[in-house]
Amino acid sequence: MYRGKNGQTNLTVGSDSSGNIVAEASCDSLQQLVLWYEEELTRIRSETRNETSNDIQTVEKRPPNWIRVFITGVLAGLLTGVLLTLKVKKK
Repeated sequence: MYRGKNGQTNLTVGSDSSGNIVAEASCDSLQQLVLWYEEELTRIRSETRNETSNDIQTVEKRPPNWIRVFITGVLAGLLTGVLLTLKVKKK
C-alpha cells in the first residue's frame, strides 16, 4: 500500500483481494467546499419547505354561500328583464 500527501492532496494506492489496483485521492479544500455546498443545499431546502408550508397554511378557501349566489342570480335576471322590457317598449 502506498500513501502520499502533497499540500492538500492525499493519495492512497493499494490492491483488493482480487488483485485489482485501488486508488483513492482527495483534496482537503475540495472536501470543505463539498461540505459547505451540502450544508447550504440542506438549509435552502429547509427554508423552502417552511415557506411552502407557511404559504399553504395562510390560504383559506371558503365554500360559496349558495343563498347569496341564488339571490344574486335572481336579482341579475330581474334587472336584465327590466332593462330588456324598457328597451323593447321604447321602440
